[in-house]
Amino acid sequence: MKLKFVLRLSRLFLNKIIIHLLFLSFLFPQINTETELEVRYGDSENDFNYSEVFVDSRFLFQNTDYMINGLLSFEQSYPPEIGLNENGLRKVLIGYYKDDLSVELGDVYQTWGRGLILNQVDYQNLDFDTGSRGFNLLLDKSEYSINILYGDVSVSQSTTVLGNYNPRKPNYFTNQSFYGFDYNKSFITANFGISFLAVENENNIDDHFLSNIRLEKFYNKGELYLSFAHKESHVNSQDFEQGNGFYLSNINSTDNWTFVTNYRRYRFNIQNPLNKGNIVNNHARALDIQQSPTGYYQHNFKLLSRNSKQVNLNDEVGIELEFARSFQNLNTLIINYIKSSSTTGWHLDENGAWQRESLTKTFNNNNSLFPSNDKDSYPYDEIFIEFNGYNENQRIFYTVGFDFLYDTFAVLSNSDLNESFEVKKVITIPLLMNISLNNKWNIEMQIEMQRAQKGFEIKNNNESSFSSLFGSKYQYNNFLSFSANYKQKWTFSFSHEVTNADESLISENHNINDLSNSWNSISIAHRFDSDDSLQIFYGSVRGGLDCTNGVCRYIQSFDDGLRIDYTSNFN
Repeated sequence: MKLKFVLRLSRLFLNKIIIHLLFLSFLFPQINTETELEVRYGDSENDFNYSEVFVDSRFLFQNTDYMINGLLSFEQSYPPEIGLNENGLRKVLIGYYKDDLSVELGDVYQTWGRGLILNQVDYQNLDFDTGSRGFNLLLDKSEYSINILYGDVSVSQSTTVLGNYNPRKPNYFTNQSFYGFDYNKSFITANFGISFLAVENENNIDDHFLSNIRLEKFYNKGELYLSFAHKESHVNSQDFEQGNGFYLSNINSTDNWTFVTNYRRYRFNIQNPLNKGNIVNNHARALDIQQSPTGYYQHNFKLLSRNSKQVNLNDEVGIELEFARSFQNLNTLIINYIKSSSTTGWHLDENGAWQRESLTKTFNNNNSLFPSNDKDSYPYDEIFIEFNGYNENQRIFYTVGFDFLYDTFAVLSNSDLNESFEVKKVITIPLLMNISLNNKWNIEMQIEMQRAQKGFEIKNNNESSFSSLFGSKYQYNNFLSFSANYKQKWTFSFSHEVTNADESLISENHNINDLSNSWNSISIAHRFDSDDSLQIFYGSVRGGLDCTNGVCRYIQSFDDGLRIDYTSNFN
């Protein structure tokens, strides 16, 4: 009954949009319109319920000299999968585009300095949107470009610092207005750019000023990119704080090899372990609209992605090295190594107050240019090796991988007498095989095997010990999925995940010696034509960390429920 009501409501909602667009197209026959519909419904035993309707309507008027493009995005969610209830207009944009000039009014998204100063994104799966509603002017000549941006930004997040924490609903909101200027000069083999951004926080009387300078150099079989950002913050119109960030990327390639080096050093707002994750009271922290380059490998496998590292934009130094080697244009070997830490260590003095410690010393001077192995600086190490490719007739595609990571993600205590750090060590072996049986059937199988050790490394009076988060020493996770596709029309899928120790059960007062759990699901999907598709899912999905380009959020599990997704495109 509830599902019928949702579908009926979405149909009425869509009909209003279509009627308005048809009326517009009759008045102006030269206007092209397009409408996309997405309906999502979920109902589970653990009350992870949602019903969402999204309608994106676009219109295009094209002349020989210019083009006018518009977007109206509507959302009706009660409740959404993640976020707050919505009912009405979500996004609006109208733009005028000429050869070297574009003007946009409405919801605008821009990226300057590869995100070190500005990176506006809309990750709807994480309820994280840093787009601005305002004005965007871009003058793009052959040798230079000028971008002027003004707008208001509203960001919602979930944090345990405040009460009423719910992983599905935000409890902390910021409203900011900003204006910025970006200039980019193009040369034959290089690009040079500068940016300025002024931000005012409407929740309090904080204001920030950011500047960025960058250089991109192209050369034979490679490129070099450098970016530096400086940030000044006036907190409560009294305290003055400064921070900066530096990012370097270098790519070199030969006929068969590609070598990538990334280096980052972010010191926008250094905080001790007690205040490190406090987004409410750290007013001088990196802004949500920055989203600097992460430098972490973006995994596609389920268990690997769940262990993704969330970048610390305020205090982090890290390097990434990646080698890629192709063989006969059929197979590829990838070796990726990542190392990072905070730019400072932390030590408790005799009064129990946190004090900074330098990572290393160079010529008797404190040095924070390279990541450290000291646990009081949150060290992170990961090595990932992958071999993928096709067989000779290219009907079989396979991927075999190996991943090891070591992460110190909490400094609990570090004094002369005792130390306590929360750590995890994880080994994962992912396997994937996709086989094209004939011109009708295609099958894919994915297997992941993982062994994790999570707990606390403790040292008291020079005696070291390890206390596991679970009753057993290791956590074993295994994931299996199988799918079959028929004529690119029908897709049948099955997945199974099992563990001997699920950390989410600890907070639910389960027996610490029996935390085993499993999650099974089946789904069927049908593509009616190029514009319409339907997917029906029944089963369970394990909760955990969900990350997109360094932005992470905990997603609760979906237990024994039904999901229905329908998409349609009306041209």
